[in-house]
Amino acid sequence: MRLANADPEVEAAGADWVGDFGIVIEAERGKLDEAFAVHVVPRSGRVEKCKVLRDPDELDELEPAYLARAPYSVWKALIKGELDPVEALLRRQITLAGNVQPLIERARYKGIGDRVLAQIPTVWADER
Repeated sequence: MRLANADPEVEAAGADWVGDFGIVIEAERGKLDEAFAVHVVPRSGRVEKCKVLRDPDELDELEPAYLARAPYSVWKALIKGELDPVEALLRRQITLAGNVQPLIERARYKGIGDRVLAQIPTVWADER
């Protein structure tokens, strides 16, 4: 959250944003043993909350406005900058539920995630 909120474009990208995100990282044999989820709550141009959920079914109770699901290897490629998020959606590598119009209007900000995630030291489950 600290890194996202420090990014100079986050406030502009999140201006007048409505809705939270549920992200499901699906297990893959030999890569990730158990699925998990992340719940992100943006508000007033900042990330207000971000929580990792051990059980993706916990998102059912939270009812996020947006729900993105993809296998571990797809998320890994996105985070490593090897896959474009728009391309992944068009190729149906990621499923997305929710009103996509506000996301399309903010497509120019898709680099924020890449910049923020690139700053986080990551040990990949399939590279231990």
